Amino acid sequence: MNSKHAGLTATLIGALLLLQPAPAHAQAGTGTGGGKRITAAAPAPVGKQILCPSQQELIRTPELVSSNGRLRATIGVTSQLQRMPFRYPLQVGGKSPQPGSPAPTFIACYEQWVRAFFSPDAIPAYPGPKEGVSYVDPMVGPTLRARVGDVIELAFLNTIDPSNFGNSIDRGDAYGCDETFGGGKQIYPGGDAYPNCFHGSTTANLHFHGTHTNPNTTGDNVFLEIVSYKRLKDEPVPTPGSFRASLFDAFFNQCEARLLKTTHSQWPFSWDDLPSLWTKEQQRLLMKYDELPGIGKKLWPVNARQLKQGAWPQYYFGSYPYCFRLPQYVEPSSTTAAATATTATASLTPDAHSHGAGSAELGSVSDADEGEPSPALIMGQSPGTHWYHAHKHGSSAIDVSNGMVGAFVIEGGYDEAISKFYDPAGSAGGPSVNWTRNQPVLIINQIGVSPNLMTGGPGTGQDKGPDFSVNGRQNPILTMQPGEVKMFRIINASSRAGAYFIGPPKGFHWKQIAQDGVQFHPDNWTAASNMDRPFLLAAGNRADLLVQAPSTPCASAADCTVQVYNAVDPGDLPASATSAPPPYKNNLLTINVKGTAITPPMPIMNDPAPFPPFLKAIQPQEVIGTKTIEFSSTPPRAVHKIDGQQFSGEVGKVVLLNTVEEWKVSNASLGISHPFHIHINPFQVTETFNPNTKLADGVTPMYVTAMPADGTPLKPGQCYLDPLATDPNDWKPCTAPPPPPANPIWWDVFSIPSGLGATDAAGNPINGSDGNQIIIPGYFRMRSRFVDFSGYYVIHCHILAHEDRGMMTVVEVAPLRSPYSHH
Repeated sequence: MNSKHAGLTATLIGALLLLQPAPAHAQAGTGTGGGKRITAAAPAPVGKQILCPSQQELIRTPELVSSNGRLRATIGVTSQLQRMPFRYPLQVGGKSPQPGSPAPTFIACYEQWVRAFFSPDAIPAYPGPKEGVSYVDPMVGPTLRARVGDVIELAFLNTIDPSNFGNSIDRGDAYGCDETFGGGKQIYPGGDAYPNCFHGSTTANLHFHGTHTNPNTTGDNVFLEIVSYKRLKDEPVPTPGSFRASLFDAFFNQCEARLLKTTHSQWPFSWDDLPSLWTKEQQRLLMKYDELPGIGKKLWPVNARQLKQGAWPQYYFGSYPYCFRLPQYVEPSSTTAAATATTATASLTPDAHSHGAGSAELGSVSDADEGEPSPALIMGQSPGTHWYHAHKHGSSAIDVSNGMVGAFVIEGGYDEAISKFYDPAGSAGGPSVNWTRNQPVLIINQIGVSPNLMTGGPGTGQDKGPDFSVNGRQNPILTMQPGEVKMFRIINASSRAGAYFIGPPKGFHWKQIAQDGVQFHPDNWTAASNMDRPFLLAAGNRADLLVQAPSTPCASAADCTVQVYNAVDPGDLPASATSAPPPYKNNLLTINVKGTAITPPMPIMNDPAPFPPFLKAIQPQEVIGTKTIEFSSTPPRAVHKIDGQQFSGEVGKVVLLNTVEEWKVSNASLGISHPFHIHINPFQVTETFNPNTKLADGVTPMYVTAMPADGTPLKPGQCYLDPLATDPNDWKPCTAPPPPPANPIWWDVFSIPSGLGATDAAGNPINGSDGNQIIIPGYFRMRSRFVDFSGYYVIHCHILAHEDRGMMTVVEVAPLRSPYSHH
């Protein structure tokens, strides 16, 4: 909770809230101030109630656009007072109202302190508060626009004011997790323990979701923790307009020159490659920070230990230079192909391999600097709709809920083909991607100020999360001409819920052409089944959608509304077409069809964009290794684990660079389809098993764990899964799954089907030897190319409260074979 407002009383809510108690909007909790422990109180209203806006126009987010092969800009995080919406009343009929609930539920707005992205370089500039008010409406971070092959150079600045957020702990296990209290009892952390709990909400970093790039050093390195400049009150905070030039521009020039020498783009290698003035200042500030009264875990000694091990330091104070390349795939020549083969099978001495977390190593890069051929990329950066967000363990859920998300549009031949189809003459004389650049980017979020576990008492939790917003607005209005086609770039940046798109509004048509930033193969692009179909975007998923408006205006606003279900599991969807709510339909976006009709209507593009060769399907003969990985959430207060372990920073999976593996990813949780996400490399799904599948009536289970007690046979289509099977591999589809399609879709987030709790013929749980109910896991199988970039990155659940609370592990992609290898 925001400690400045902890003492406000429920009288601020007024009669408008039907005398309901106000929710606990805990921004964070535990902290220190001069050694004094500060805790948040709940439930209490946070800030004053203010007028909610009427339905607003969809805003175009300010942008940072690359030029001359680079995207160089300042991007930062700060504290901001925003007008935030909340669903009221808290209870209807003794239950928490869910997203999309009809009257008497309504939206009430409050002033709230949030953590937000900003950029002084974005165009247009971010709007400030309107005259007479101190707050702004919620907005997402600036849209990053770059091109495959560009170098990304972002000077990151953290100026979040900790005093606005209960002084949430950034200093480790001496104080532990955030806390909230209400009704004379502690609501959170309950059974959670550091580091797998909510904490450190004013320390930040960036994850560039969907990038195939360097996962180390100044690349897509999610192990970084960048403390706010405002933790040291006597140190000046650099102005955004000056600090990049004084600290990082010279480094960016050097980084760019080095990255353009090679295809693999891994530099810098060591801390010595960074500006010495900045690294010395980092050491001074971190050591000074470590001497603050009440400090527990000191940060500089951790860095010093990592440096001694040859690793990349984890902790930084106030600023950081992100610099990496979006690698452009080029068909390899015989020379580069030979270099790639040599790199993939190199045998070097053990001393050449540094094992520190986040270290960068790839023998071929230094070889290239000496004039040797650079290896060819096996894959490349896929052009498409990607995104970025804060990814600091312990605070990713609150940061994303606050709105610390943004689109990352990476352009290439895909955009050129679509633009040429819809604007062959290049109207306005713009670039070859002129048409796609003017299409709407839609960032879905569930904006809020507290993870559910911190909002505590019975009946007050909102287990499906806040209502959806788009670019910070709830059910905004987007205008289209009759007969017009637009390309919707849709990102589900919600920290929790999936958005199940029910189907196009009346009279509209749509066709999906990309998933998770990777364009469809022609087989999928042109498939008749791809037209007007419903689809799920789990948290973290993206979709590119060609949407065609009807040739006449809609008869009513309802006919022009894109509706979705809030879905974390298929069980959240209606059991059948005739079932009654809940779940409720959520109004995501209203399309206002008006203006001059386009005659004849624009066609939906059915000629697919040229398909990059590196996206060819992974063949079975490419697979040289297999792994299993299990996600689980154990009751009563869910403990989220991967392979039975909570996140510790230790390596959970090791893969050899430039190899292909097939993984079986299972889910032993009930009622939660955990969205599996892996960084750096996308994957293809070859098989799924959902033990909760229903027959065609939408009600009868396909799989049973006990034969009927009266001896009657199973219904047609049903089959038996033996819960006491000695081999869990017997838990699989009752009929052989169909072979995977010739060209499967590429993903970087995929929902793992939830498990089935075994019951006997009377419906009683069947328990195992440990006394707990036997759960038959759902699973999917995936194939991925772990290629081009060695290093350490993570796999995790993209329900970010689960990630913060332990459902994450480290993948090491090891670049070297043993020197004793016979290869």
